[in-house]
Amino acid sequence: MAQLSSTYVGLPIRNPLVVAASNITAHKDSIKKAVDAGAGAVVLKSLFEEQILKDLATIPAEQLEANPEAQAMMNAFASGWGSGEYIRLIQDAVAVAGSVPIIASINCIHDEIWLDFAEQIEGAGAKAIELNIAPFPQSPKTTSKEIEDLVVSIVRNVSVRTSLPISVKLSPYFTNPFAIVERLAGAGAKAVILFNRLYRFDFDLKNRTVISGPAKSSPQEYHESLRWVSNLYGVVGCELVGGTGIHSAETALKFLAAGAQTVQLCSVLNAGGWSVLSKIGDEMAAMLDTLGYDSVDAFRGTLSRRSNPGNEQYERLQYIKAIDPR
Repeated sequence: MAQLSSTYVGLPIRNPLVVAASNITAHKDSIKKAVDAGAGAVVLKSLFEEQILKDLATIPAEQLEANPEAQAMMNAFASGWGSGEYIRLIQDAVAVAGSVPIIASINCIHDEIWLDFAEQIEGAGAKAIELNIAPFPQSPKTTSKEIEDLVVSIVRNVSVRTSLPISVKLSPYFTNPFAIVERLAGAGAKAVILFNRLYRFDFDLKNRTVISGPAKSSPQEYHESLRWVSNLYGVVGCELVGGTGIHSAETALKFLAAGAQTVQLCSVLNAGGWSVLSKIGDEMAAMLDTLGYDSVDAFRGTLSRRSNPGNEQYERLQYIKAIDPR
């Protein structure tokens, strides 16, 4: 049987199936189920920057006056406010995970508020930090460079606050993924997840309100991520992770063939339960045997652009002809 064990951001993992940050990784019991089902690593539900700001707002004014520095404020809320619950979640997860790496996740749009919290995460026992960075341009005056500089700045500032490996969950809306991923690698990112499936925006016309679109991915949503993993592999100085639309062993293996170090699973687990995780792992090993590979490391990157020079399909963005309507 083909070996699925490998590494991710320098951490040994038993397979490349990482449970993505979501509600199913928000409790100790569900994390234990993920581990028992065969997860290679588990990313805890994201702590949102808004939660940290809310916690700071609840600290009495006299305490803020006595502790004006960010470090003091962070220490204060970590010992008693809501963000402290996240530290306890990390500790609980580490206790039940055994050798399976627990990865903390922070959803952020600035870097001033929570930088010191990275140190708290390390102390709680997390093996890595995933930064989910999604700044929203506020006006036409905000340039692409300003947005990219902010994202890179966040990664660089976190990297000097912690010795933990850092991964970045990137949105698909950057002008040049080659450039931004390479800049992130230079700033200290050990891996980049392609891509962050952002909040879906919609309207309810009858009630004239803003509503959310589909919260879960479909099996048809993986193609753009696959394109960029295959193009970036071997070109940028960090590992790549496939995300969005991975619902089967076949799709997971496509990402590994493209060059992904790991893949992240979420919606498929929400829909099918933890047994799906075990099933995907077993099917991946069987498919690798059929394809003639004895390990995921030997298989990785075999269909990347680097392994297939001169193939214009890797950079094609437009259809040559319309889809046959018949």
